[in-house]
Amino acid sequence: MLLRSGDVLDIYVEPFIHSGFRLPNQPYSYYYRSLFSLHNETLSVWIHLLGAFVLIGQIFQHISQLSIHSYSTILCIYIIYNCIGACIMLLCSAQAHLLHSRTLADHLRSFYLDYFGINFYGFTSGIILYKFSHTTEYDNTNETLYYIILSLLSLYSLSIACFCKTFYCRPYPFSHKILQCSGVLVVYLFQIWPVLQNLILSYSKQEITEHEQKALVWHLLQFISFILSGLIFVGRIPERFCPGVFDLCGQSHHAFHLTIFLMAYCQANAVFEDMLSLPSNSIQYNFSKDLFFTLGVLSLQLITVALWFRISRPAIERRYKIHLKE
Repeated sequence: MLLRSGDVLDIYVEPFIHSGFRLPNQPYSYYYRSLFSLHNETLSVWIHLLGAFVLIGQIFQHISQLSIHSYSTILCIYIIYNCIGACIMLLCSAQAHLLHSRTLADHLRSFYLDYFGINFYGFTSGIILYKFSHTTEYDNTNETLYYIILSLLSLYSLSIACFCKTFYCRPYPFSHKILQCSGVLVVYLFQIWPVLQNLILSYSKQEITEHEQKALVWHLLQFISFILSGLIFVGRIPERFCPGVFDLCGQSHHAFHLTIFLMAYCQANAVFEDMLSLPSNSIQYNFSKDLFFTLGVLSLQLITVALWFRISRPAIERRYKIHLKE
């Protein structure tokens, strides 16, 4: 049994989606079983679930190719590290769309974990791009400063997303989407700007290796995927023009999930080609430092999520108190 948009709390409803909503307040088993039935979140969940399996398969492909060229244990570790960050993002997104419509508490918890996954990947991706895709010479002071700024920006982006969920009410004004996207955009531009400079300067280079050329193509594809994901997320096309028609299949959020997966897939391929293009002695690896910052950011982001959940849950439950009684 599926419900119409008027039968559920408006916090569960996306604009221009009129049907395909699951029953609220059911046991968790009901939502897990809904993985295998058609509703308006089915494709959103499965695109990122399957995407995580594709990225895991990509690890084995890259490591097998690496062994053919110049096998390095530390490079394998960074390949796995990059995949873990991307898979956390995809799996956090999948669980959010699977469980968010159960209760208000589940809705907040699920989407705050979704925001955490996005920004944790923003941090791990930034580490990987700095190590292998930025052409600046290694400098420990610059690296530490880069890590600190990246950490602060990821925490800012996470807090902005939680703030928007807490203090904006549906129907959301356009400023909600702009503010929500601004944090992610700042994190992405901070880490991708040196790569974009490489793309522009590559046209003036006389000689470029095969791996460098492939890396630039994959970087361009990941940048295009990111831009498309943002435009799709904000524009809500095609359901904006045909409300109710694309509820179960073809709505913008399905395309948004697909472009996010493609961005992570292209980024992993780009970084791998960058790894192959670099001389083995050109990079100084300090994985213990990277792991220290990663665990620190992981802890701070989870604390941020817990704090925002404690702040927002009472406020939002008060907002929907009358509806909950009904």
